[in-house]
Amino acid sequence: MNREKYLAELEEYLQPLTPEERADAIMFYSEFIDDAGLETRSQIEERLGTPRQLSRKVLADHSIKTTDEEIKYQRTATPQSNVKMIWLILLALLASPFLLGFGGIMIAVLIGILALVAGLVFGAGVLLCAGVVVMGLLIYIGIAMLFSSWAVGLFYLGLGLLALGGLLVVIPLAYWSIRLILQGIANFSKYLYDKLSKKRKEKGGSDHEEDI
Repeated sequence: MNREKYLAELEEYLQPLTPEERADAIMFYSEFIDDAGLETRSQIEERLGTPRQLSRKVLADHSIKTTDEEIKYQRTATPQSNVKMIWLILLALLASPFLLGFGGIMIAVLIGILALVAGLVFGAGVLLCAGVVVMGLLIYIGIAMLFSSWAVGLFYLGLGLLALGGLLVVIPLAYWSIRLILQGIANFSKYLYDKLSKKRKEKGGSDHEEDI
């Protein structure tokens, strides 16, 4: 009964996976619990963690595999995949009881980097929106002034088109810069996740010997 209830709770937390992936995960951990001879809920949780903790590890592992497959076909994974993977890894690390010493410091560094990047992205977004507004105003004023003072109108219209050209250059550069930064953070997240997972195993933590 303890085993079935634990696996049922785990399956609920694994809803982001496809039905086939959830079934594979449940089958794997069901066999793992049987092979390890874990009978009580406390024994299972001592070895694998709570269903929520284990689900976060499974989701993080799955996300890492997905982004690694994307990288095989292109230089970097998509920003959406990297953001999802970073978030799932962070949740998995925060759910882990092994957050002392090196692990706690590195997780704090990761959170700090994410906060800094989020601030920079927000600031860049505000600046781009302001640039779009200024460009629109310049073009609008330029067109309106053409009928009263064509020289002044052309001047403002030229400034507006110049601003448009600048935005067409800046926006792709900003996108690729953010994409590369996210890839760097994703790589650091994977490194940290692997490092702490191995350290937990060395300390006799609850991680199992192999992943699904």
